[in-house]
Amino acid sequence: MTLKPTFLIVSIVFTFLNNCTTKAQSKVGGHFGFVQPIITIQDGETSDGFDPYTIGFPIGVTIRKNEKFAFDIELVPFISAIENTEGNTVSAVNELLIHPGLLWGMGNKLTFGNRLAYETKSGRYGFTPLLNRGFLLGKTNAFIELVAPVRVGNDQEISFTLALHIGVGF
Repeated sequence: MTLKPTFLIVSIVFTFLNNCTTKAQSKVGGHFGFVQPIITIQDGETSDGFDPYTIGFPIGVTIRKNEKFAFDIELVPFISAIENTEGNTVSAVNELLIHPGLLWGMGNKLTFGNRLAYETKSGRYGFTPLLNRGFLLGKTNAFIELVAPVRVGNDQEISFTLALHIGVGF
């Protein structure tokens, strides 16, 4: 007979919880694209991302707290044209970049961000300031982003790169 009061209390609690609405605190999204290094300066030398050819494919998850602030993390495999042991040029994944950061909306679909950077193969690390401009491509959210990676570590001189990141968000 003690089941009836317990059942009644549990039913009331579930009914109350079912009728209460909650608002999510964050919105989760993502993006995919490609990043093309344009120019790098290191050790007083200037090189471009075209010799040897290198391209990255950022895959990101974004947790947006509100319209002005978000946390974002990217994994970026880089593929390069490299020379193998036989002297032939082949393509290979030559780096994986782990790239968490914070993004601040500045209005008019313009975003400033700064990411930490951890290169898993080279052992280098640093930060990447960015300026992102969103736009619609039909019904698709697209963006173009100017990134300026700065890298240090692994007994190498500091390097500065300028790159272009183009992608779609979802």
